[in-house]
Order: sequence, then C-alpha cells, then structure tokens
Amino acid sequence: MAACIFCTMRLITLVLVVFICVTTTAAFQITEVYSDTYLDGDADEYLVISGDGPLSSLEVTDGEGQITFPAGAVSSGSITIARDGEAFYKVNGRYPDYELIGMSPDVPEPVVTGKFQMANQKDELMLKEHGILIQNLSWPGTFKPRKGQVHVLGPDGIWDKRVFISGASRFMPVTFSNVTGTAFVSPDCGRAVFEQAVSSARREILVNVYEFTDPEMAGLLCQAFSRGVKVTVLLEGGPVGGISSEEQTVIAMLCSVGINVRVMAGTGEDHAPFRYDHAKYLVIDGKDLLLTTENFKEHSFQKAGFAGNRGWGVLVSSPDLCSYFSKVFYSDLNGPGVTDIQGNRSEIPEYFAEAYKPVFAPLHFNDSSVTPVLAPDTSDLIVSLINETRSRLYIEEAYIKHWSHGKRNPYLKSAIDAARRGVEVKILLDSYYYNIEEENDNDEIAAEITAIANREHIPIEARLLDLSGTGLLKLHAKGMIADDSILISSINWNENSPSFNREAGLIIEDPNVAGYFASVFEQDWNAYKKQPLSHESGPDIAKIGLAGMIVGMLAILYLWRHRR
Repeated sequence: MAACIFCTMRLITLVLVVFICVTTTAAFQITEVYSDTYLDGDADEYLVISGDGPLSSLEVTDGEGQITFPAGAVSSGSITIARDGEAFYKVNGRYPDYELIGMSPDVPEPVVTGKFQMANQKDELMLKEHGILIQNLSWPGTFKPRKGQVHVLGPDGIWDKRVFISGASRFMPVTFSNVTGTAFVSPDCGRAVFEQAVSSARREILVNVYEFTDPEMAGLLCQAFSRGVKVTVLLEGGPVGGISSEEQTVIAMLCSVGINVRVMAGTGEDHAPFRYDHAKYLVIDGKDLLLTTENFKEHSFQKAGFAGNRGWGVLVSSPDLCSYFSKVFYSDLNGPGVTDIQGNRSEIPEYFAEAYKPVFAPLHFNDSSVTPVLAPDTSDLIVSLINETRSRLYIEEAYIKHWSHGKRNPYLKSAIDAARRGVEVKILLDSYYYNIEEENDNDEIAAEITAIANREHIPIEARLLDLSGTGLLKLHAKGMIADDSILISSINWNENSPSFNREAGLIIEDPNVAGYFASVFEQDWNAYKKQPLSHESGPDIAKIGLAGMIVGMLAILYLWRHRR
C-alpha cells in the first residue's frame, strides 16, 4: 500500500513538473530576428526574446552554438541579444540588453557555447526551456530572408505581416478627437489653402515632400524664414528620374536663406529604412497639419484659374495630432540615410497651363475624428476601413497595380469583396498616357473589374477619368470615401507604396467632409466618356475604321488600274 502511495506521489510530482514547464514555456518567444544586415560582417545582427521571468532556464541555439543566461538574469517584457553592442548602437541609437562578443563594457554577455552566428539566407533558431523545445523557426520557411529586414512576429502569431526594414519606425494606430480643419482639392482651391497656411506660421514649419519644384511655393517658405520662422525640409533624395534641375534650383533657393534642407538617400551601411520618402505634409507651429496627395509642383498646386492635377488635401488643427506627426518627421529626419544637400541653381523654364474654371471652394469642418495612416507602419488600416464599409465605397486613385508573382492587390480584393456584400463600389483611375499605354495598367485593371462585375452581377464599376471632359491634366489623388469616412494619403495602390515607402495619410470620420469629397468624386466620375478599356472589352473602332479606309482605297486603286 505504501509503495502504491509513493508511486502515486511520484506521478503527481512528475505531472506537476511537466505542467510547470509547459505553462512556463508559453511566457517566452523569439519575436524579432535581424540576421542579414547592412553592416559589413553583420555585426549588428540581433534577436529579441519576449516574455517575463527568470532567464536561467532558457537556451537559444542555431544548431552550431548555444546561448544561455547566468543565474539571476530576468526579463521584464523583452530582451535584445546583439552580436556587437557598439554596432547595434550605431544603427539603433541604443545599446542591447546582451552582446555576444564583448565590445561594450557596460553591456553584459550571456554564456555562449560553440559558434553562434545567424546565417543570412538559410538558418534556424530553436528556443528551449528546461531542455524542452518551445519554439523552432527557420529561414526560408518561417519567413523569407531579405537583406536589411527585421523579421517580426505579430500578436496574431504571423511572421512578417508587415515589412520592417532596419531603422524604420513602428508607430501604432491612434485616433484624435475634436479636430477642426479645411478640406480642399486641386486645382480648384489647393494653392490658396497652402499659401494661407504657410503665411500664418509664426514659429516653425516642418516640410516632408517627395518632390519640390515650384519656386513660388519655396518663396513662401523663404518669406516665413525671413520673419523668424524655423523651417526644416526633408525631401526624397532619389526620386524616379533623379532630382530634376528645377528641384535642384528650389533646394539652392531654400538653402541660400539658411533653411535646413535634407534628403533621404542613403546607401550601403547608411541605408535609408524606406525605398522612397513619398509623404507630402507640413506641420505648422505644432498645431496645424497640411496633408495632401500632391507634390509641391506648379501643376499640383496650381494657381487659381489654371488647369492642373486632380489632388485632395486637408488642413487640420490639433496640437495632439501635430505632436504625433512631429515625432514622425524627426524620426525620419534623424534616421539613417538622411544627409544635407545644397542644391544647384539653373534657369527654370516658364510653366504654361490651360485655363480652368474652378468648381469647388474649401470646406471648413469641426469636431471630427482623425486617424493617421503611415506606411509601412499602419497602412493595413486602409484594408480595415474597406472591410468595415457598409453602403458606399468611392475610390479615386492615380493607378492600381497587382502585387508581384500574380498576387491580386489586397486593397482591390477588399473593394471587390465589399461589392460582393452589397456595397456600392466605384473606382476612378487616371487615363494619362503613361498609366494606360503599357500592359497590366489602368485600362486592364478597369476591364478586369468590369468583367468581374458582369460575371458576378455585383455593384462595382471602374472608369478612367476623362481628362478632356474635366479639364484636368491628370488624376494624381489617392483618396477614398467609405460611408461617412474619407482617406487622403500619399499611398499608391501598388505593392511598394504601402509596404516599403514612407507614406502619410489621414482617415477622417465626418459626414460633411465625406460629402464634400463625394461631390468631387461624382464631378470627375460623371465626366467620363464610354470607351474600350482593353482589347478584350470590345473592338477598337478607330483601328477598324482605319482598316476599312485602307481596304477601300486599295479597291479603288485596283478598279482604276484595271479600267485602263
């Protein structure tokens, strides 16, 4: 009997030990891996273990080396283990919790057995507790290796749901209430709002824009600087086609009066964390934010009465919202890959534009809720907004392209799914020559959407903007009306923009603002002239007519020759 009791107690003890081990293992996970870095020799590689509690029972191994921790080591939230603490500090601006090779006197070392160094293209990591395997990940496999990418485990257990390049920010979603502002569109009234906003500055202007070529807009910033306003400008250092002579002149103009102009264009070890700095916004005196879909160009912020691009914008007042964007600005300005630039003056050719009759005046609004959208940080908010739409979804985009490897654009997929649940979906795209002359661009996308609508009998329609009917030069907006909310952003609907660029936008919840932009959308939508969208959507009448004329002329020539 005593023996049975003893055996039972041993069994209970064993079960308790296993239970403790199993329940404890859930507390720790490897949540970040940075294995293929921009620094030579991958000196700044690191991994993060998240969890709370003693570390002495943990072991990390790559199959060739093992990392363990001394007695008394404790994690409170997470720990970062870097190869070289000084290299990690150079890239991240802070020291890790542990380093492997002892370069930083104030950073402790874990216990390392064997050779522990993560390979770039193919390797594995195993996390054990009390000798029991609790996590196993590999690349390729768990995630796809990419130079410069920090692989991140999301709260839903999915790795790399968003791409984070080393040095990039990780701002979280936040909504601001009681926001007042002014909505505007270009070319109708955007220039006047910009001029008023810059002229009102008394203390500071922060400018982040992809391209800046308008000397008169630059002149307004110079005037602000001359009256004592601190002006800081951040530009993209490698736009498509390079920095133009017009932009070089604007840069030189700004620098000549003392304005600090910087560009994001680093390479190699000083690699910028974003493929392009494509955002377009100003923060004025820490209380006003002007955010737009447009670059600072003549045809983007056209003078009143002249034709330009269709663009959307908003000037909002909220110290808290501006504080958020100021943090974004300085995070990018002081991040890797950003350098000073002086510019180079040259003669700017005179810009000519056709006459245009403005239709829309600015709309003033108040007491609105506003949520910033940043790429790549929070760009998934756009899909969430589409998925929550219940009645109308109007999309006005410069272009839509599918993802690589034949994967359908997730933004477009969500819009089609909205139509399948009964939402009225209208998609208006640009028809400027470079958006329709190649394969798989706007006319093919519109034809694809039309085919889906006809096949499934769902309420979705796509059109190309009739430039002649509207008097616009091209459609450059990146906007959306979703029920009583609107999205204004710099985010193009391609794979690169939301995943790799620095982009900025706002979701504004306000029926009046949504109604304003819905009116703009309907104005552009109704100017449409029906035309074939692709070779598959109908015959090309012009080509058929030309062919008929040629056949007719040949027939006349044949009869004339044979009559002789």
